[in-house]
Amino acid sequence: MTRRLMMVAACLATPLAAVAPTGLAPADIVSTSYRPAETMNLTTVGTIDRCVYRIENAKTPTFVAAALSRLVDYRAGVPRIPTRQELAANEAQRLGNLDFLKVAVDFAECMLAYGRDRYGKVHSPLFAVLLTREKEPKIGPEPYFDRPTPYNVSNMKTPFRKYNFNRCLNYPAGLGSEGPHKVTLFGCDVYEDEDLYKMLIDLTRITGNPRYKQEAEKALTWWFTKTLGPADLYPWGEHLGWDFQHECPTYFEGPSKHLYAACYHEIKDRVPFLDFLAALPAPEPGGPTYLERYALGVWNAHYWDKERAVYCRHGDYTGKDSREGSTQGYPAHQGAHFRLWVAAYLNARNGEVKGKFKDILNKVLDVQVARTKKYGFVPFTFEADLKGKAPGKGAPGQSVRLAYHAAELSVTIRHGNPGIAAKFAELAKLHLGEEKFKAAVKNMEMYLASGDREYLQGGRDARRKPPPAVEDLSKANTPQPHAWAIIRRLQWHKRYKDDAYLRAAEQQARLAYVRFMDDTCPLPKAYAGGPRKTVAGDPFPDFTFRGAKLMHAFALLGEAERRMKKD
Repeated sequence: MTRRLMMVAACLATPLAAVAPTGLAPADIVSTSYRPAETMNLTTVGTIDRCVYRIENAKTPTFVAAALSRLVDYRAGVPRIPTRQELAANEAQRLGNLDFLKVAVDFAECMLAYGRDRYGKVHSPLFAVLLTREKEPKIGPEPYFDRPTPYNVSNMKTPFRKYNFNRCLNYPAGLGSEGPHKVTLFGCDVYEDEDLYKMLIDLTRITGNPRYKQEAEKALTWWFTKTLGPADLYPWGEHLGWDFQHECPTYFEGPSKHLYAACYHEIKDRVPFLDFLAALPAPEPGGPTYLERYALGVWNAHYWDKERAVYCRHGDYTGKDSREGSTQGYPAHQGAHFRLWVAAYLNARNGEVKGKFKDILNKVLDVQVARTKKYGFVPFTFEADLKGKAPGKGAPGQSVRLAYHAAELSVTIRHGNPGIAAKFAELAKLHLGEEKFKAAVKNMEMYLASGDREYLQGGRDARRKPPPAVEDLSKANTPQPHAWAIIRRLQWHKRYKDDAYLRAAEQQARLAYVRFMDDTCPLPKAYAGGPRKTVAGDPFPDFTFRGAKLMHAFALLGEAERRMKKD
């Protein structure tokens, strides 16, 4: 039977050469399926990630080869192109033994050595969100814009309307369409990069080395005590970050000063490190704590009509724009606000301050319960209330998320204030019904155990035992989905005492290692694939971004594997 060889070139930049393969072993051949078709010599079939596929007709005396290539056997025609999952599985089989805990430790050591703020005049203990992947990683290039022009908008209370974010020339492709005004690329954002700090803290528990937790908490303390702004808001979330070079929130200084919407504080669903923030002492004896200042800052900067609890998802970090008249009070954002106020209420030691947060919680809950009874759900905006527009035909996804947050908080504050707990429960039940509310409380336990917000928002059912299968993440080109797949299987292994979940977690990790790790740097790739480019098509440095969750998953897997060996 005629054998033809399709070679997988590991890097597009590697020149293809005509050579005769020697020493071909069965392990070098990976079977695949076939479909009849005509072939041509050296015909490019397609590209996946950094691999290029070329077909060589075996009737000719030459073969296509490249460094680190792999052979795929096929017969009588052109095969289908192997999926990313199949290619990754083939590579994963060749890895041999992997010490996943060591991979995580190497990542942590690299971040401590090269990921800190060593720029500008003040070298803080903060960590950069984005770093180049090289021997000595550094922060990426500062965003720059193509002939930026002022926006023609009516709201001129803030100067942050200057640059059109859609014209950023060096925004890396593959990170979505949000643009730099919604993603911190040049500096630090503890909100956006919370997984890094959680990973370092947990790595101390896993390894027994106190240094990782100490360094993470040193950074968190600096953040919470040094970056609180004029409106008592932190420069984190969807628009804000901290600029290492200019020692201020991103886009407050430098060539992109006053980037569109860069002054706006916007958080939703959660508030990272609330317990840590709550434990920080007040800057002045007898004065408000950092948590209390921030919680009141959100109330004052976002809620422009306090009597009716009308708010905007945006709050001005500088305090210059009150947001008066805005109808854009999205429900999921209030989930974060509720969490903040509940934490402030439960931790308040001053009776007057505690009473203030009690009043805020009662006011906002009364308004949202009344709106839910009127419309059948919490509308996506306040346009139905303020402009008489239709509220929509059904509960938007964010309203359902708010309901799940309310279900959790009804338990969180149950002993601290049963009356407020009952209002949270009512808001949740009006959206979810009694049975789903009970299930939400059950799922809350899984959320608290795993950190997986899909449980909290009703995306996964804690009452059902999932199959111990490897999830096909061949289309997931960023590290986070792979990390969650590993972590979930480790959680299931712990819960159901079934080793099949641990084996699935290991295979999931090996697949992720193939796609995001190489010998260039201990930091994972931000995006699986070929050489990085900007949205304009120009070269962009190979970089890491939001990869700490995957490293945390590797560390947890390494811990589980070592525990199994001891047992």
